[in-house]
Amino acid sequence: MDPAAVEQVLLAVARDAGQHVLLWRGEDLSGNDVDVVVTPDGGAPVARALREAGLVPAPQEPGRVLWRRLPDLDVVVDVLAAHAWPAQYPPLGDVRRRASRGRAGLLVAAPVDRVLVHAAEAVAGRAWPRTAARVVAALADAGPGAREVLAQAERLDPALGRIARRAWAGSAASQEHLPAREVARAVVRSPRARRALRARLLGEPVTRPAATPVEHPRMVALSGMDGAGKSTASLALLDHFERHDEAALLHWTRVGADLGLLVHVGRLARRLLRRDRSVSTVPDESGETAGPGSGAAAQLSRRRGGPLDGVWVLAVALSSVRAARHAGWLRGSGVHVVCDRWLLDAIVDLRLRYGRHRVAEWLLRRGFPRPDVAVLLRVEPAAAAARKPGDQPLAVLEQMARLYDDLASDAGVLVVDAGRAGSDVVAEVLRTQPTRPESLADPA
Repeated sequence: MDPAAVEQVLLAVARDAGQHVLLWRGEDLSGNDVDVVVTPDGGAPVARALREAGLVPAPQEPGRVLWRRLPDLDVVVDVLAAHAWPAQYPPLGDVRRRASRGRAGLLVAAPVDRVLVHAAEAVAGRAWPRTAARVVAALADAGPGAREVLAQAERLDPALGRIARRAWAGSAASQEHLPAREVARAVVRSPRARRALRARLLGEPVTRPAATPVEHPRMVALSGMDGAGKSTASLALLDHFERHDEAALLHWTRVGADLGLLVHVGRLARRLLRRDRSVSTVPDESGETAGPGSGAAAQLSRRRGGPLDGVWVLAVALSSVRAARHAGWLRGSGVHVVCDRWLLDAIVDLRLRYGRHRVAEWLLRRGFPRPDVAVLLRVEPAAAAARKPGDQPLAVLEQMARLYDDLASDAGVLVVDAGRAGSDVVAEVLRTQPTRPESLADPA
């Protein structure tokens, strides 16, 4: 990033929406991005300020949007919604109370809170040299008061404070991760450490319920091939809810993207079977998959552990169901949830990557919560390729289109022509919003 350019953007945000923003990792502008968290009612004004500064949004995991200035990426702001603040961190209200104004006029988290955040991240599996360096940097910001900050951290959370003191002592250079005995010791003594370990094992953040629950939270699921405009429509829906002062977040997921420990299990299984690739296979430029269920690769799979491959695909499907159920839990906690990719996308991805697996598809259909509104953004493959040049071969997009059309007929989704102007598509999606409580499905 360009520190001078980033500072100008932060000054603009401070002027237009400063009361809603907290720099929770400090004011260092020399990294890959700037991490901010916004208040429950701050999503829309902060988004407007970033757009006016020339940044473009890219949804990430639930409650997190990466704002970038293209094409140079000289400014990248990682925006976290308050209701997505991980539960292994100190309570956000306490963090805000201890924060102070920084150079740009924005609140900056106090060194003690940054120390506790980095210690929790070490338990959650982040690289120990990096988290230890961040602890040291936070303590350096405290100047002569570094020892008092460590003592305060130990009073707030003795286990995480101990990890911070270990980092301050310099025991990080030769260790990739925090030693297992330190993790175990922290988990025994600290609820936040246990939440961090859970996030590490399950591959998902442990989030808090919304501070001010929405009376009738909704789940809107958007499906469609790459280039259909899901992200644009998702962000428009997010703005729509936030303009009405209602907590909302984006939920983005992809088959096989949230496997947690299964990633390590899969690597071990491949070594035992002497394989040099995953069961998953991305289609080639002809649109043909080389994964299980097709041609010679299917025969190879059956010879080299076919049943194990089937178990792996079921595990991948279950991981997708878990992520979807998490979205349902978020809705139940009082937050509107806008899902960028949902059940149709999961089934299409599954077929493209692994072939046809009826049991895995049955698990997906049974396990995904029912959204209040399900929309398929339909676009011609050539148009999708033009919107995202180089992202997917045209033959793959054509195969996606056939799968979406086959599945949409019995999926109960509203099909929207996404080949029109983006504003027209967003307007039609907004018109699909249920307006009466009795039209809402029960939260999962």
